[in-house]
Amino acid sequence: MIFTRIIYNAILIGMAAGLLLSLMQILSVDPIIFQAEAYETTESVTAPAGHENQDHEHAAWSPDNGLERTIYTLLANMSIGIGFAAVLLALMSQFWLPKQRMISPLHGLAWGLAGFVAIYLAPGIGLPPEIPGVEAAPVEYRQAWWLLTVISVGIGLGILALSPPRLKAIGLVFLVLPYLVGAPQQDGPAFTHPDPSAVAALVELHHRFIIISGIVNLLFWMALGLACGFAFNRWLKAVEMTNEHPA
Repeated sequence: MIFTRIIYNAILIGMAAGLLLSLMQILSVDPIIFQAEAYETTESVTAPAGHENQDHEHAAWSPDNGLERTIYTLLANMSIGIGFAAVLLALMSQFWLPKQRMISPLHGLAWGLAGFVAIYLAPGIGLPPEIPGVEAAPVEYRQAWWLLTVISVGIGLGILALSPPRLKAIGLVFLVLPYLVGAPQQDGPAFTHPDPSAVAALVELHHRFIIISGIVNLLFWMALGLACGFAFNRWLKAVEMTNEHPA
C-alpha cells in the first residue's frame, strides 16, 4: 500500500513541480541559453568550411526552438520531478513514518533543501552549470564525479540528520569526500570564441546563468519538499484513522 501511495503521489507532485520548473526556466533561464547559442552560432559560421562540415556531421540531435523544445523540456522536467518526488516520499516513509509525527511546512522545506544541496548545490560547487559554448572536461569524467558527489553528500546529510551524535563525524567525511577527490576540470580558457568582446559577454552570461539556475532549482526543491510533506501528512492521518477505527 505504501509503494502504491508513493508512486501515485510522486506522479501528481512530480508533474506539478515539473510544470513549475519549466515555467521558471522559460521565463528566466532559457533567454540566457538563447543568447549564448547565438554566439555559438556566430562562431560556427566564421569557422573554416572544412571544420564547419565536420562539426555538422558530428553534431548531436536537439529539438527545434519553439514549441518542440518546450514540450521536450516539459516532459524531461516532469520525469525528473516524478523521480525526485518518489525518492523524497520513500525516504519520508522510511525515516519519518515510524515516528508517527506530522511534517510541518518547515520540515518540508528542510527535506527540499537537503535535496537541493545533494543534487544541485554540492555538484555545482565543483562543476557549475554550463551555458552553450563552454569548454569542459570529458562528459564521462564529469558524470562520474557528479554521481560520486550526489551519493556521498546524500549519505553525509542523512548521517548528520538521522544518526546518533557519535556517528555524525562520519557524515562530515562523506560531505568533503568528493572535493578531496576533486572535480574534473578542462585545461585552458572556458570560452574559445575568437572575438574578445564575445568572450566577455559569454563570461557575464555564464555568471548570470549560474545564479539564476541556482535560484530556480532552489524554488523547485522547496516546492517539492512542501508538496511531499503535505502528501506524507495525508498518509499519517489515514494511518491514525485506521488505528482508531480498525476493521
